Amino acid sequence: MNRNIKYKMAKMRFIGCFFVYLSISILQSCKHDNLTMPVPNENIRPAADFIHNNYEMRLFDAALQKTGMAVELNEAGPFTVLVPNDLAFNEIGIFRPTDFDRMNKDSLRRIIAYHILPRRLYLSDIPSNAVDFRYATLEGSELYASIGSIMPGATAPSNMLFFSGAKTIRKDVVLSNGVLHVLDKLMKPQFEKNIQEWLSDKKEYTVFVAGLKKFGLWDQLAEKGPFTVFAPTNEALEKKGITMNFLDTAVPERYIAEVLFGAYIMYDKHFFISDSQVFSIINSNGSYKYHLKDNIHYMEYLANETYPTWKMSYYMKLRSNDTFYSIILADISYSVGAKMDYLCSNGVVHDLDQGLVSPDQVIKKEENEK
Repeated sequence: MNRNIKYKMAKMRFIGCFFVYLSISILQSCKHDNLTMPVPNENIRPAADFIHNNYEMRLFDAALQKTGMAVELNEAGPFTVLVPNDLAFNEIGIFRPTDFDRMNKDSLRRIIAYHILPRRLYLSDIPSNAVDFRYATLEGSELYASIGSIMPGATAPSNMLFFSGAKTIRKDVVLSNGVLHVLDKLMKPQFEKNIQEWLSDKKEYTVFVAGLKKFGLWDQLAEKGPFTVFAPTNEALEKKGITMNFLDTAVPERYIAEVLFGAYIMYDKHFFISDSQVFSIINSNGSYKYHLKDNIHYMEYLANETYPTWKMSYYMKLRSNDTFYSIILADISYSVGAKMDYLCSNGVVHDLDQGLVSPDQVIKKEENEK
């Protein structure tokens, strides 16, 4: 082999080694973040510390301090904390931390514990398009999660999530010991009370209770159910001519009880007001229609978020029957969010500040013919 060939071969080997060395040097000098092990974010705080340092949660923080639960929520967990924001507390008349001083400490602790789950529950953990899916709480009872994930034909998910009627307005806030969701209202469980017991304790419904008793519809509300009750206030019934004086002299046999008082009761249904909103996402129709117990009169129930407050409101329409030419006997709406979604052991109660029908509208036919 001549000298020129040897020289060229040696030169090629040198150039090859140089490029190999250069490539290794470049690779070693580059930082590949996607190849490194993730380092825990030291800025992520445990639940109680996170809540304490967020201004929109100052009243929930005060409740944690009052009940002694703040220490517990900084422990290992894991927890899912459902935090009503300050506006949610304002809605029920709590504006400052000292307002908790007038509340029973044990009762307050139970309510706050109902807003905490002893597990991590992210949005993605809840079944798609679920309605009233149950989860155990730190209090010991169960709450209900409903989610409208995606509408038919939609390309992007809605993921409208509610817990026992309260809407999540901020989801999946990561904590070092769990996860947090922010709610727009305080959940209102009645724990061991059934609907009958709960209504009996409220003076604003005394005429409604007396009417249910008078017309034979009261005893059932202590049974298993479930029931959804739209409870008219004393003032609402008075505007329809239903007072204690009327009930004292009324002859039940003259009236259609299933309409006069039964129209306020939805049987075998457990509806938070927000469930209608979830139905509108699942099947594009949140309206629920059903016959009353007399099998003639027809009800329609719907709920939606109304402009400009975007607070949940509900609507009820009572018809004389289910035909196209039926007469609309009542068409009402209600939007006081603080007085909706009272969860009892055998169903849910909602407040109603308007009556549906007057006694004259539901007199039995044979009575009219006399």
